Amino acid sequence: MPLNCPLSKHLAIDKSGLERTIILKYTYKKERRDPQIQSYMTDKGKRWRIRFTITIRGKRHQVERQGITSFDMARSMKQSIISDLESETGYTTLTVEEYFEQYCEEKLNNGSWRYSTYARSKSMFKKRFYPDWGDTLMIDVRRGDYQRWITKLIKDKNYAHNTASTFSHIVSSVFADALVNDDIPKNPIQKIKISGTKPRDTSMTRSEFEKVFNYIKLSPSLSTQERAMAMLATLGLRHEEIDGIKLKYVKDNMIGVFEVLNLHGEVTEPKTHSSKRWVPMTPLVEEYVNQAIKETKKVYAKKGRIMSPDDFIFVSHWGNHVRYTQLTQVFQRISQDTGIHVWPHKLRHAFSTIAFGIEGINPRDIANILGHSKLDMSMFYNNGTDEGKQNVITKIGNMF
Repeated sequence: MPLNCPLSKHLAIDKSGLERTIILKYTYKKERRDPQIQSYMTDKGKRWRIRFTITIRGKRHQVERQGITSFDMARSMKQSIISDLESETGYTTLTVEEYFEQYCEEKLNNGSWRYSTYARSKSMFKKRFYPDWGDTLMIDVRRGDYQRWITKLIKDKNYAHNTASTFSHIVSSVFADALVNDDIPKNPIQKIKISGTKPRDTSMTRSEFEKVFNYIKLSPSLSTQERAMAMLATLGLRHEEIDGIKLKYVKDNMIGVFEVLNLHGEVTEPKTHSSKRWVPMTPLVEEYVNQAIKETKKVYAKKGRIMSPDDFIFVSHWGNHVRYTQLTQVFQRISQDTGIHVWPHKLRHAFSTIAFGIEGINPRDIANILGHSKLDMSMFYNNGTDEGKQNVITKIGNMF
């Protein structure tokens, strides 16, 4: 639509030789390619002007330039003006990928992230976030665009709600960092609505646990090493804690958790300070662990050396520490043969559920075994069972 603009003044000389002011009124027409750029006709031909308002760090800027000789020049001038204004306010001109990469490196270098967190976050960004957002300037990310994008991603990938929430939380934390550093005017990822499927069911009945336990105990399809690793999972040890056990951390009937072997093959400290602990073993688990150590010593002997206190107790036939995926594969086999979907973390929940169901046990002792600093976390792992609900009803019924 044509736009009427402020009057333009020009000087002219009349027939008497006197100067007089001629007021010209241009008619401006919005460009479809960019409505913030308008064209108009002058006595020297077609010209363009830039006219728009932009708010940066709460300050409103009215921009107007005219007399530009081409649309492309006007568009280039507009971008240059915006860049200059943003530069003056200190906002970053980095792309999402550039800023996120710096953020990850800083988190690793200052000790805020373990290597496993660093590697997982970088991989997640590279695989899921950068293809669509990597080339976007940090200051150009808009909440509505992100909301539509994350909703579609969750639906397309069939993400569980917890997975989607974790992903979006990490993305938001990077923008929060940029906001604190005055690199962007606001965090565009706040209060994003996250959908997703229900998380995997971590509950187990007592009979399901017994079936899995007996399979681990008796199945000929498990090697000595695989049996010992799976048995340690029934005591509530985490996946990476089992992989990271060294000979010096096996003392009598105790397992020391002071180093872990993560998914990326890195030996690091446990997840939290409270995760560093000694965990008692049942006689049966102790027996299987000692059998595994005997076999590991034979592996080292074939390689011409004696097993040292700093050596891992679970190794490949080459004498290297086991791959992270080996225990995953063991539990895939257990799940297939028992018909019960189970993995190490599910057994960790099962341990908590069973332990809290035993009368006379100190809840603090359960938390210490699991490596939780707070009882609330251990209680969260307690899923309860149908048998437990029936027991509650029976006891209440007996009271009345």
